[in-house]
Amino acid sequence: MIGRKESPPPVDSALIDGIRVFKFKNLPDHVQGEFVKLAISPNRHVLFWRSSTTDEGEEKESDAIFVDEIVDVFIGCPNESTKPKDDARIKRVFAGTFTTAACVFNDCFVTVMFGKDFVNPHSMVFLADSNENAKLWSSELRRLSLERYTDLKSTFYYWQRLISKVQYTMPGDSITVKQLLDSIFPSARLKEEKKYLEKSLLKHVPILKEKKRVTQALLEDEVFVFTLYKEITGRHEVEEIFKKRFSSDTISSLEFRVYINKFQRDSRLNEVLYPMLAEEGWTKIADELNIGDHLNCNDFLRYLTSPYNLALRKDRFTLKEEDMHKPISHYFINSSHNTYLKGKQMKSRSAVSMYRYALLAGCRSVELDCWDGPNNEPMITHGPTHICFCTTILFRDVIQAIAETAFVTSAFPVILSFENHCSFKQQSKMAQYCKEIFGDLLLTDTLPDYPIEAGVNLPSPYVLRRKILIKNKKIERKPNDIRRSGSSRSVMVNQQSTDSGGTEDEAVERSVTRIYIGDSYEADQIVYSANNNNHIINNNGSPHGSIREKEKEEGDQPVGTELSDLVNYMRAMGKFTSFVEADTRQISSEMYSMNETKAIDLLKQHAERFVNHNKRQITRVFPRGSRVDSSNFMPMVFWNCGCQMAAVNLQTADVPNQVNFAFFEQNGKSGYILKPPCMRRQNVRFDPFEVDKVENVVPNSLTITIISGQLFNLVSDRKLSTYVEVDLYGLPSDSCKKLYKTKTVPNEGLNPVFYDKPANSTFKFDKIILPEMAYLRLTVMDESQKMIGQRLLPVTALQPGYRHVLLRNAFNRPLGPVSLFVHIDVQDYVCDAHRDLVDALQNPILAMNKVKALETVLENPTEFASRVEQNKRLLEVLESIGKGSPMSEFSTSIDANDDSFEKEPGGRLEKQASFDRVSMSGFETDISTPHTPISPTSEYSFHKNSSEKKHIALSELVASKSDFYLQQMVVSMPSLEKLENHPKVAKHDKMIRKKYPRMLEAVAGFGEHNSYQLIADDVRATFDRSVVQSIVKFSRDKNEALLSVVEMERKKLHKRIDMTHDSELKSINKINQKSRLEETSGIDKRVNPNEYRRISEKYVRRGVEENRKLQSIRNKRISELNDQVNGLRLEANVRMEETIHRVNQIFSK
Repeated sequence: MIGRKESPPPVDSALIDGIRVFKFKNLPDHVQGEFVKLAISPNRHVLFWRSSTTDEGEEKESDAIFVDEIVDVFIGCPNESTKPKDDARIKRVFAGTFTTAACVFNDCFVTVMFGKDFVNPHSMVFLADSNENAKLWSSELRRLSLERYTDLKSTFYYWQRLISKVQYTMPGDSITVKQLLDSIFPSARLKEEKKYLEKSLLKHVPILKEKKRVTQALLEDEVFVFTLYKEITGRHEVEEIFKKRFSSDTISSLEFRVYINKFQRDSRLNEVLYPMLAEEGWTKIADELNIGDHLNCNDFLRYLTSPYNLALRKDRFTLKEEDMHKPISHYFINSSHNTYLKGKQMKSRSAVSMYRYALLAGCRSVELDCWDGPNNEPMITHGPTHICFCTTILFRDVIQAIAETAFVTSAFPVILSFENHCSFKQQSKMAQYCKEIFGDLLLTDTLPDYPIEAGVNLPSPYVLRRKILIKNKKIERKPNDIRRSGSSRSVMVNQQSTDSGGTEDEAVERSVTRIYIGDSYEADQIVYSANNNNHIINNNGSPHGSIREKEKEEGDQPVGTELSDLVNYMRAMGKFTSFVEADTRQISSEMYSMNETKAIDLLKQHAERFVNHNKRQITRVFPRGSRVDSSNFMPMVFWNCGCQMAAVNLQTADVPNQVNFAFFEQNGKSGYILKPPCMRRQNVRFDPFEVDKVENVVPNSLTITIISGQLFNLVSDRKLSTYVEVDLYGLPSDSCKKLYKTKTVPNEGLNPVFYDKPANSTFKFDKIILPEMAYLRLTVMDESQKMIGQRLLPVTALQPGYRHVLLRNAFNRPLGPVSLFVHIDVQDYVCDAHRDLVDALQNPILAMNKVKALETVLENPTEFASRVEQNKRLLEVLESIGKGSPMSEFSTSIDANDDSFEKEPGGRLEKQASFDRVSMSGFETDISTPHTPISPTSEYSFHKNSSEKKHIALSELVASKSDFYLQQMVVSMPSLEKLENHPKVAKHDKMIRKKYPRMLEAVAGFGEHNSYQLIADDVRATFDRSVVQSIVKFSRDKNEALLSVVEMERKKLHKRIDMTHDSELKSINKINQKSRLEETSGIDKRVNPNEYRRISEKYVRRGVEENRKLQSIRNKRISELNDQVNGLRLEANVRMEETIHRVNQIFSK
């Protein structure tokens, strides 16, 4: 789908012209700073300032920040740093001189928080000359930053943005090319790279070659800015794709438009709602991108980096108000846990600003842990300060911050989750602050159309726009209900010992969560053991007695009347007892909070009932209390069963938090995502552990090819050797983690090319049964396992073809033009039984060619029969491999060093790393034949029927064996003698023998017998001492060639180990799935759900254990291989040193 570039809204001319302000450096410790001219660039990319001129008239250096990196803007100084004693001092300095005498002094301060760090952004504080100017700049900066925050941007946008910062911080009218590169790559450790780029720019950019300097006018020219991008990144892989794809240096606009409609557009889209690119539309795009009637490779790249070729569909990220009219329980809600904390749960700072950042980021549910404070002022902190050692903040300040920022990013309701530990007196103060500060924003009464009665749904987010709801316990008015409330409270106190103890078997939890986050991700070994709880809980159950208080659903203090009256649609209940009780009451406003352990128990035991419960009522899941490091669970686990609020620690930059940020980017970052129909419609059954299909959902098939990366050096100050990991998150059956990754590209941070052949860079996810909940994660890692950048992409929003994926940091903030260049193919999944029919309908010409080919074959039945026999023999060979039989004829030739094992029938092995239609079958041929099977883990593949039979045969054989073939497979490096016969090594011997006959034999024999002196005399008589340098150079060159051959053989064996591992893993999964389906085929899930669940869990555990065992075997074989390689390297180096030593000995006399 082609996106549209919308013209930016007008900006007040005063911001473009600029204003004189006083910019503080380190307020409030010292009133230091300078007068600067503050302005916004005409393209709205940067906010920049330039200091006043010096006596000589030369302007001082200026600085700038990116508008889209502005996190928060407000009138006044940062609350957490301002000291009252300095206010009077600042007022004495400026009042009546710079500011107007009549203004309210504090209203002239403007604070801008900016940066990529969610927890600790940078601050800039300036003083305007009037209240009006301060308000103007505050409101306009917030509006501009919000527009850029909620919009998808292109690669070229971020490159322009980067150049704009260079342009508006230039010390003069022009700069040298070296200064330009120093501004783009500030790191002093990239001297070699910048020196190379400087030479390249001066050589290949005519205007720089002529003038040697870069002017501001040049940096405003989009053509020049794009030329800079092209020359700095190189992009030779795009040139190769263009030449191979179009077979010409230029193409007409008509040919390119046909290409876009055929290969860069999702063929599944409705042509009425998503029309193809017409001539008129292309003309507008071409005019905007400065593309003529004929396109060359540079024009192709310009289009690929433009806003018309985004990797994601924009409509998935814009707000759809028509979808906001369902009951609020039908939405996933962006939720925060321990919102006030800036770090871990022990010895951490609490900050009012964290509420501002969370709400401005689109979070719709924040948590307030309320405790009694001094002077009758309730405070917020993480428990008793003498136990948790966390700082405190005032409840009043938090409520004020929420009132200011609740509806800036999103107009939809905000839910305040109170964990109430306060006395009646301070609860009354809390209610007073809520009513006074929130005013009409606070929803205090139920709506007439939505009474709290059995069977009545909750109101929709649209109905509750700009309303704040409080989640807390509520006092019943009727006497019998008061008794019920009292018993409920006692249940919640008992909940403490159940949910906060952490004594349940953690392995049960990991059996589910490892599907999403892996074994090594969880921080399960916590110092604070559950066994110590009895020693720190007071007999009276006081909240000051337990460090694990966070683990229970609600605080155990009785609720006061004033606070209770503010609760309506978010009534916090006690411990969840049973679905029967909830189904009997049918009260939608009764909301249950539970820790992740309790939620996983419900998910494992009553998955479908849990889903149905969440269709009517809201469930909030929060991290277990043992996560003292503020780590997160994977929210996808609980979204998959319909839990609306999976509360995460937004201050922790981990993968679950990144998933949460990416998930709620959709729908205009409103904080509300409508659940899939299977999770909200009453007449639809849904099991989160489904492995085959979801009712009324068409599965997807996804293939992605990682081609190259761009500008990684912008986020790293050193030389990089990088690779890309490809993961999929979604339902348990859809998820795939730590399985796919590309090769490592050494010492290349500007434009590493990861593609060499499909087996190493093309990855396919055959069947995604619930695409709406599936997210593709691309992670760029360096060789030290440090993350360079990552991006999570919703599968349903992916656009096919060649795309640039812009990367994010650990807090999901954009890294600028740092990107991955990929090829994407997303299709509706078609089972093997119907694949040929669908292929024929999609490509009738290819189908007819196959029919003709079959007719030709049948004309020569003898040749056809021989091919069938050959395929049959190949299948028998594979079966013999699976059996590992020593009697097999093939067992003697299956040595891992046998190169013939890599070959495919029919010559389908792809050896060249070229981007033509043969070797680029992973992402070129796939466009025209979208269902061609591509194995990301195997270099060889067979025809469809043979492949299916092969996997079935191998699966049955593996299942019947106690050992894996991977354990028995021969993994042996050739000896050095064999490797020396390799042409790359042998040519060195041949060359030296030709130049110095008998020299090698003489050197090899020297020292091996008593006649070595005669040999030395003979050599010295034949050759002079000048030969020593030649022999030394020869020895080193030969050794280098030998080591490269060793490395080549190592990679080959390493790949075969991985191929065997992946093949056996796939076989294990298939046989477990088949056995589970057979064993459960006679069981009705509705009649006997426990038995059905028991069987399913049995196979899940079996699969996990086999997976672990197979991974352990793989690691062991890799270790064995590395030991062999290290031994060969050592032996080769020793031989080289011996040769050099012997030569020196011979000519030493």
